[in-house]
Amino acid sequence: MSEEMDSKDVDILEMLRKDSRRSMGQIGESLGISKATVSRRIAKLEDENIITNYSLEIDSSKLNVVRSLLSMQVKGSSVSLVIEDLSKFKEVRHIYKAFGDHHLVCEVYTKSVEDLYEMIQSRILKNQSVTRLEVDILVERLVMDENADLKLYRSINPMK
Repeated sequence: MSEEMDSKDVDILEMLRKDSRRSMGQIGESLGISKATVSRRIAKLEDENIITNYSLEIDSSKLNVVRSLLSMQVKGSSVSLVIEDLSKFKEVRHIYKAFGDHHLVCEVYTKSVEDLYEMIQSRILKNQSVTRLEVDILVERLVMDENADLKLYRSINPMK
């Protein structure tokens, strides 16, 4: 990052996280700065890859799909090769590299528990490098603080 963010940058990030469709004019009005200033700040945040994309949040519980986390250790080959293999599965939404008991954690969506079991047995465990696979079926997502990361940033960085 070329320079530290100031409190206005963090305010903009919080507002965009709450509603990424909010106009630059509305953000500027809320923060007491011009639309052009908001535009420049957002462009800077994008250029510095602090903002990496804009997305749509969907309540997957309303889609009648099974959402699960698959945690696994990798032995005998590089983690990158296993990630490459897992990335080909249409059911895998995210793959997280992790430190701790597992090397990888995958967020997976399937039509049913039976489809999840079939995917694990016939496809994931075929990869001999995947060991100690653990499965957690997610029932409900509870957002405690969508801005926990930004609050931490504010607390450890002096703001202008």
